[in-house]
Amino acid sequence: MVTILVIFIFSGIHLDIPREELEEKYATGSSQFLDLSDGTRIHFRDEGNAKNPTVILLHGFNGSLLNFDRLVPLLVEDYRLVSIDLPGFGLTGAIPSADYSTESFIDTVTTLTTHLGIEKFSIAGNSMGGGVAWRYALNNPRKVESLILIASSGVMTEEDSRKFAERKDNSPIVWRLMNSNILKRFLNYYTPKFFATQGLKVSVYDQKLANIEHAMQFHDLVLLEGSRNAILSMSMGSRSKMHGPESLSRIEAPTLVIHGDKDNIIPIERSQVFEEYIDNVEIKIYSQIGHLPMYEDPNKTAHDIKSFLQNLN
Repeated sequence: MVTILVIFIFSGIHLDIPREELEEKYATGSSQFLDLSDGTRIHFRDEGNAKNPTVILLHGFNGSLLNFDRLVPLLVEDYRLVSIDLPGFGLTGAIPSADYSTESFIDTVTTLTTHLGIEKFSIAGNSMGGGVAWRYALNNPRKVESLILIASSGVMTEEDSRKFAERKDNSPIVWRLMNSNILKRFLNYYTPKFFATQGLKVSVYDQKLANIEHAMQFHDLVLLEGSRNAILSMSMGSRSKMHGPESLSRIEAPTLVIHGDKDNIIPIERSQVFEEYIDNVEIKIYSQIGHLPMYEDPNKTAHDIKSFLQNLN
């Protein structure tokens, strides 16, 4: 039994993977990098016709711009799509400032769009990326033409907090382990592949979509040198300033909210708060869909995004 336990533990220990190796594997197609003076290296993709309306795409916690791989081809003919690996994640990975707050993510969007000469755009985010997107819209109303929230994080009422606590046992195992200060150090080295496979299984409703290939993208990218320490540091406190529900009423941008009714990560009630407080909002609830609508049903997601954006004109 002890031998089995030792094998189990050591099989999950992985060293960091050098940046050059992961960039060669995953920086494909339209991938580009913006190198900043402080040593930050932002990975992004700029796809489609630059003359078309621009949509910025932001992934969720522990994700990357690869999460949008099934959605982008369905929108690329009609829009300019700029997807970003936020600091700490994907091929951007750890940054010298070690600032992984939502405010830092917002600054990353501003830095990149300024670099690309994009003055106005729609901004879309999934999960954590949705939280970045709606806060960006609050801070930059003149830049944001529309807001698209896909299973987005939001404000948390007392009732939401209670329901979230009740559902925490359904969250990915690694997220629960990250709440332990003792285990955090261990997790800098212990990153078994089943963390990635279990996390994907929890995130999607149709388990056929929880395939090994997609899960291994998550696993590979978290091993980018410095990324594990960066991700673990994010769980030590709030990544952003807290907002009450009433702050959502200050969002001026027309808003599309998409949420799956089988989401195990963010309760569907969180999207109902957007509906209650944002004046110009459209809600789409997807049946039999989990936390990644753009991955689970990219055709429906693309259709609804197109219809929403076309109706703005």
